[in-house]
Amino acid sequence: MQEYGKGSCYSVDYAKFLLHVRGNPQAAMDVARQALNIDCEDSASRQVLGLAAYVMWANSSAAQRQQALNQARVYLPAGPNTLYLLAGSERTVVAAKRLIAEGEKIDQLDNDRLTALAHALQNHDLPAARRLLKLGANPGARVGIADIPVALLPIIEGEVDSVRMLQRAGVNYSKLRFQGASAMDIARQTGNEGLVELLAGDGVAL
Repeated sequence: MQEYGKGSCYSVDYAKFLLHVRGNPQAAMDVARQALNIDCEDSASRQVLGLAAYVMWANSSAAQRQQALNQARVYLPAGPNTLYLLAGSERTVVAAKRLIAEGEKIDQLDNDRLTALAHALQNHDLPAARRLLKLGANPGARVGIADIPVALLPIIEGEVDSVRMLQRAGVNYSKLRFQGASAMDIARQTGNEGLVELLAGDGVAL
């Protein structure tokens, strides 16, 4: 950031580092603001500002809490994608936990009928998915227009690592079906032999 100058479009990447790695939400907000209104695409900066404000809200005293929450909602309204983004690091997941404790539903659906866990799996973000599962996300929740169980999304995409992670989290694929098809049926359709073998090893009938 020093090379390109304060307020460059690279500021938002440094702001993410300050938030997710250093755990300094105030510094992240200060840097993210520098990237606003300087011919950069603002959505990433506003996202960091929202996430940082949620973290400040989760860690603030009662007197400062409402102001931080109001600011967070201006930049990033609460919802499935916000819960997913907050689960992106150990530094920010505290705010997701607090939002859930305050009444946000971990398996709520957004306009695309996706939950936070569905967003994590679609983005192949296994660390965030693990954190969401620890927060109580339901891998059997139905998502999308077709109402498919979340845990079947990585089966359809042939994502072996995601399936293995869900198995370790307790998902029993032998009990999941979609439009009459079993998890193994769907795995075979993908042509991914590694996925078929993984399900067979978990006791899913060939």
